[in-house]
Amino acid sequence: MTATNAKIPVWLDCDPGHDDAVAILMALHLPQIDLLGISAVHGNASLHNTVRNAARCLLAFGSTEQIERIQVYAGASEPLIRMSRVDNEIHGEDGLGGVEGLPDASDPAVLAKLEATRGQSAVLAIADAARALPKDKKLVLVATGSFTNAALFVSLFPDLVRDKVDKVVVMGGAEGRGNRSPTAEYNILTDPHAASILLNHEISVIMAPLNITHTAIFRSHDNETLLHAGQTPDADSLVNSTPATTSSSHPVKAHTPLRHTLHTLLNFFAATYKHVFDFDEGPPVHDALCIAYLARPEIFRSKRYRVDVELEGTYTQGTTVVDLYDYRKDELKDWLEDSESRKSWGKLGKNAELLEELDVVEFWSMFQQCVDSADKVSSLNRS
Repeated sequence: MTATNAKIPVWLDCDPGHDDAVAILMALHLPQIDLLGISAVHGNASLHNTVRNAARCLLAFGSTEQIERIQVYAGASEPLIRMSRVDNEIHGEDGLGGVEGLPDASDPAVLAKLEATRGQSAVLAIADAARALPKDKKLVLVATGSFTNAALFVSLFPDLVRDKVDKVVVMGGAEGRGNRSPTAEYNILTDPHAASILLNHEISVIMAPLNITHTAIFRSHDNETLLHAGQTPDADSLVNSTPATTSSSHPVKAHTPLRHTLHTLLNFFAATYKHVFDFDEGPPVHDALCIAYLARPEIFRSKRYRVDVELEGTYTQGTTVVDLYDYRKDELKDWLEDSESRKSWGKLGKNAELLEELDVVEFWSMFQQCVDSADKVSSLNRS
């Protein structure tokens, strides 16, 4: 599936973030995906940093054609109602802590990329991308940060969403245990009102919750493959690096500068996840699952549920309440009337399809294939 007309038109709304960076890499290099644009939102870091990080990743991972064609837009800098927050403890001060080799945030190429869309609305850019598609194509919106931009988009353009948006795929939520409160997942917690608006809109929402993303762990053998794939015994372009998980007296070597950058990115993430959450085997790359699902839905198992977002709880605000046993079934009039209608995904329906199981081995194979593809075009390897 490499022909342009067979690809899935995708807009990626993100808050890079180490796992968002992996999602950008895969969106650029999976042959099933046609990445039309990137927008940034507040979340893992401030909007000032997330939009710059999105541009840095595009410049590092994309081909010359992709860098020229794909624009990066700044979206919402604040939640709809709540005070904003960032997650420096996990992602560092600028959202991509510990990453070596990316273009600097003040690099002229980064600033030029941002200047090209300065003052333009990310939400309007998503709408323009959907309108510009051929009649037989519909946009897929992928949201891997807080859902503020996504909620504004579906609220402002309901007719366009109905006619030209196929689905929304999000990383967010959890059934049971949270990660940045006892019960709430971070993307929902940063703007629970936006999450509620999105989930109650008449659009198919595919959700990758913590329950599945915590199975996509970047383990030591994945790291070894990342470092050494494509290496030949006489390779003379190896790059020294010392990850958080490696003794400084025994530095490891990456086969290319791009692999070194990804290695430092994922190992910084591993270190913070070990420190904060006691993840000993490696970090979960949450956001990348949204892109993998679009490209290869057959490696996932999913089920549709009613999901509500707690907006008022003193201790549980931002919790995604998943109706596992259909307690609200009799209330879901639109679902009972026609479970296939768009209305059945809204306020009175089963409004989210939760990804529940993943072929983890196949997922990491996809990631490594994307790295192989990026190695051929990355500007980092031409430095």
